[in-house]
Amino acid sequence: MPANVHADTVTPSIYEATITQSKQSTGKVTFKNEGSTPIVISPKTSAYDPKTLQLISDEKKLFLVLDKETYTVQPNDSLILNYEIKPPSNLAPGTYFNLIILQKISSTDATVQKNQLGTVDTLSQLVTIHILEDQTTFPLQIKSDFAQISFEIIEPGVPFLKPMSIKYIYQNNTNYVLQPQGEIQMFDTKSSYSPEYRQINVTGTKLYPGDTIEETVEIKKWHFSDILFGRKVVGRFYNGIDQSTIIKDATQNSYIAYLAVPLAVLILAIAFTRSILADRKKTKD
Repeated sequence: MPANVHADTVTPSIYEATITQSKQSTGKVTFKNEGSTPIVISPKTSAYDPKTLQLISDEKKLFLVLDKETYTVQPNDSLILNYEIKPPSNLAPGTYFNLIILQKISSTDATVQKNQLGTVDTLSQLVTIHILEDQTTFPLQIKSDFAQISFEIIEPGVPFLKPMSIKYIYQNNTNYVLQPQGEIQMFDTKSSYSPEYRQINVTGTKLYPGDTIEETVEIKKWHFSDILFGRKVVGRFYNGIDQSTIIKDATQNSYIAYLAVPLAVLILAIAFTRSILADRKKTKD
């Protein structure tokens, strides 16, 4: 029979904090030995780029301080490591990442253990910090123009036949990693009914500095008042860090003009049908 496999755990796997320049904070990581033998752990820290999944050797981007000792963790026991978050004073406002890497060390010869794939056997915690400018006002904000956003109605739709389509492009203008949030509201220009809502970025995509997300949203529901009064669409966009908001809007005039052509075709069809029927009646007479 196959041997039982025990998966050691680190909690939380991700820790996120928002601090101001020249300020400090604290955090902790918990390692649990789920196996049946003691484990020797050696922690280390490194700057990290989650976009490329690469460790960064630049010590100027290290902001974690913890004791670099070795710890023995008994079976079914846990180790709690407390650490300090001390960003260097010259670290500009923005989003930064460090890893706390827990290497497993052989208790017999003090060498780094490797797993079955031949790679170093480690677990880690990702620590993310958002450094904000040291401001005297409250609440703290990264910047009001955190994104360049274009917002437009690319397909007005046809009442009760074809949905309206709205497109937005959101580009990160900051030194932070943003997770766009917000909603698109649609209602007639007289606000005669409750707005239709659509959430943006439902997949939770994160944008690194300069990155862009583009999305098209469809609104299929129609109201009779849309035909008379037209529609207004409002987009409210957030950055996922603070409460800063960018609002965009677009308007589609009444749809009466869109109905003029089919209405004219209908009138002509009725007139043509009546003409044919009249001619047939004359022929019979």
